[in-house]
Amino acid sequence: MKRISIFLLLVISALSISCDDFLDKQPDDMLTIDAVFTTRLEVEKYLANVYSYLPDPADPYANFTPVSDEGDFVWTTIGANSINTGNWGPTSIPYDRYAHYYKGIRAASVYINSVEKCAECEGVTAGINIRTKAEARALRAYYYFLLLRQYGPIVLLPNIIPVDASISETTKPRNSYDECVKYIADELDLAAKDLPTVTQNVIDYGRVDKRAAMAIKARVLLYAASPLFNGNNQDYASFKNTDGKALITNTYDANKWKLAADAAKAVIDLMPNGLYKKFDATGALDPFASYRDVFIDRWNADVIWGRPSSGTNNWTIHAAPRQMKGWNGLGVTQQMIDAYHMANGKRIDEAGSGYVETGLSTTDTKYTKALDWNMYLNREPRFYVSILYNHDTWVFTGASSTPIQLYATGASGKNGSHDHTETGYLLTKFVSPNSDVPNNRYTTQSWIYFRLAEMYLNYAEALNEYSPNNTDIAKYVNLVRERAGIPALPTGLTQADMRERIRHERRIELAFEEHRLFDVRRWKTADNTQGGPMYGMNVSKGTSFTDTEFYQRAIFETRVFEKKHYFWPIPQSEIDRNKQMVQNPGW
Repeated sequence: MKRISIFLLLVISALSISCDDFLDKQPDDMLTIDAVFTTRLEVEKYLANVYSYLPDPADPYANFTPVSDEGDFVWTTIGANSINTGNWGPTSIPYDRYAHYYKGIRAASVYINSVEKCAECEGVTAGINIRTKAEARALRAYYYFLLLRQYGPIVLLPNIIPVDASISETTKPRNSYDECVKYIADELDLAAKDLPTVTQNVIDYGRVDKRAAMAIKARVLLYAASPLFNGNNQDYASFKNTDGKALITNTYDANKWKLAADAAKAVIDLMPNGLYKKFDATGALDPFASYRDVFIDRWNADVIWGRPSSGTNNWTIHAAPRQMKGWNGLGVTQQMIDAYHMANGKRIDEAGSGYVETGLSTTDTKYTKALDWNMYLNREPRFYVSILYNHDTWVFTGASSTPIQLYATGASGKNGSHDHTETGYLLTKFVSPNSDVPNNRYTTQSWIYFRLAEMYLNYAEALNEYSPNNTDIAKYVNLVRERAGIPALPTGLTQADMRERIRHERRIELAFEEHRLFDVRRWKTADNTQGGPMYGMNVSKGTSFTDTEFYQRAIFETRVFEKKHYFWPIPQSEIDRNKQMVQNPGW
């Protein structure tokens, strides 16, 4: 009887994964295929294993935020430190998930090809084998996409590898970017046919359903339509396999934007109730609570696909200041602070914004109090949900009203400990007001992979490129802004103006959710945003809240970004083992 371990070894050969990886088996790897996929309990365990390869960005050490111009996480073991200083390469790759996601693909393929053997599964729940097979198919497609966005064109493996396959049959050259996109999109369409539109049973929340598969497809197609991959005849003309096959097309195709717009709209149409909102006692929209609680109220109306996460507790304690017994290190850049709108919806550099850079406030307002620095006054509600600044108060509803001291000699400042924000700000988005860090009591939360507001912005972006002046463009951006408590976009915007507005709205609405890092790459704007000086407040100065030396813009880091950084390098071990594998440009 063929053992599953033989199958896995052949797949691992295809991936050129080392023997050490193979020896790191799941407990049931040595069971026969028949033994695993005949018993319902073993099948359920195997499907859980397929899900286990999903990333958990609620873990600060795994989250991509500090690799972008959004943030800076202070600890020396954060992989972003090597990336931001340019101290990385094919033999030393921070956040390297190449082998990890291929293991997920391998596990999904085994499940897809074997689950229908489980008669016991069908006996307990009719139709379960078809549904879970579709879940595994969607997960496999998602793992391919996660590889694609990080490493560029990748190797698509055969869905079934014969047990007698030779090494030469299972080591392959890279597929083109467009081939990868088509395969992923087709697989998601196939999966969606056998998935429920919405997961209804509470015990199944977090599993892939039709909406999730369609949302993955919408994001995949948006990336494929973007400038980095659509008609990029400047950067990747020579990016080819050893046989001369081009890996990224040089030909622009406007229809890719239409495909992306249609895919996003299809998800939107399945969610007619619209964005998640909360209201105050008078029945008026509460934009602060609406935005905050998207990430706190589990499985709310905005969530398309999320997963239970143990990492959110870890995130909260890393974000909390020392005055709240936290680790005081999830910093936010001044660039991100400056990006947030004013309460009137204008950028801080727009005429009529009312922005004031310096000076201390003298009165309390809805979101601020006297002695807050004027820079932080009259900003949009999403700013106050996401950012903790000097003299602000901690988000926990049971915390005292004692202002947080982020100036140099303050209780949460630089001079108090090696754990301190290097930017003078802490990140409070995703932090529940019910999580009590000092007493080690936390709320149960989830990490949201896909949500409706993203689909609105995806749709608007794609539609603006394919059908500028379409009324849906402003409509869906304004729905996001309305929920955020700021006025609608001005009318009469040109296509270029609207493009810039949509990109800026993404930067704020989707901040710290691992979009910015890949958005600026697919837009080909990372050269202008990800390298050079990064700013914060002057955390080496300040002896009180009224000491204005703290409130001076200061460079905390000068980052390195080169053309080659648009893609992660393929691990050198993979290049060495698979002679048909070419390295990414510049590495």
